[in-house]
Amino acid sequence: MAAAATMLSIQGDWDQVLREAEGEVWVSCKIPGKPTIRGSLTSKGISSDEVPEVTASEEFVVQEVTKNRIPVSCPGENISSTFLSPYASFSHIHEKNVSYLDISSGGDLGVSSSTDQTFKVWETHNTEVKSVLEGHTRDVFSCKFFPSGQEVLSGGLDSLVKVWSVNDGSCLATMKGHRGSILDIAVVADGQNVISSGQDGTARLWDSAQGACIAVVDDSYSPINAIAVAEVGNAVNLGSPKETPSSREVGTEGKLVVLAREDKSLEGVSLHSRQSRWKKGFFCATGKPPQNLRRNHFPETS
Repeated sequence: MAAAATMLSIQGDWDQVLREAEGEVWVSCKIPGKPTIRGSLTSKGISSDEVPEVTASEEFVVQEVTKNRIPVSCPGENISSTFLSPYASFSHIHEKNVSYLDISSGGDLGVSSSTDQTFKVWETHNTEVKSVLEGHTRDVFSCKFFPSGQEVLSGGLDSLVKVWSVNDGSCLATMKGHRGSILDIAVVADGQNVISSGQDGTARLWDSAQGACIAVVDDSYSPINAIAVAEVGNAVNLGSPKETPSSREVGTEGKLVVLAREDKSLEGVSLHSRQSRWKKGFFCATGKPPQNLRRNHFPETS
């Protein structure tokens, strides 16, 4: 596992605050294994060409500030970063925290869910809301565009996976089968198949048009917090299915799905054969799962 890197951070609204006289924002340098270095940047005014005149507290240096970027360095740790101000701020789409966000492949549409119980598709060039997606009964935890940009996939606290039309906001399919919250979703190839993972410890492959479960790709005792699908071709021996795949299974060949679990483990599973290809992780110092988990066996990691 790669070592954690030193990281510079700055207050999120720095571009606004530093345009005010005596405006001050925080900046920090996080060093693995050492105390975090904290400081501040202060605006001494705006120049004739509308560029903030900024000074830094001890341990930090600021140079060549422009209208929309500010380079910050921490010489003592030999690290520097350039922070860019937002191109645009979309503050009217939701009234509360944005919990999930995705952008279409063409970049013209965005979809987002919020703790204000709304779930919307909007245009990125003018933030006009194109459609409001209504049908989940509780919070939406994840949402993603299909490659076409014409449909959206979602999953949430109500244990449902849904497919939506971008144009009119209608629900095209609802997938039921999880016994807990949907924690992540992924689109396979062109979207005829999709995958979901949940609090119930399962990852499921679905026929997105019919809203039917094709297979349970993985069933464990630990919630699957995140999933990722990758085309690996011959780079990994994915094995062969023990049974003839369903005719509804499309585009799963040559793909590995990586599962990230609550128990700190990562597992790579062949999407087509359903066979585990590798597993990394641990539960505790003994390498054994806690006794209160639903099952009492976990294959050794490789």
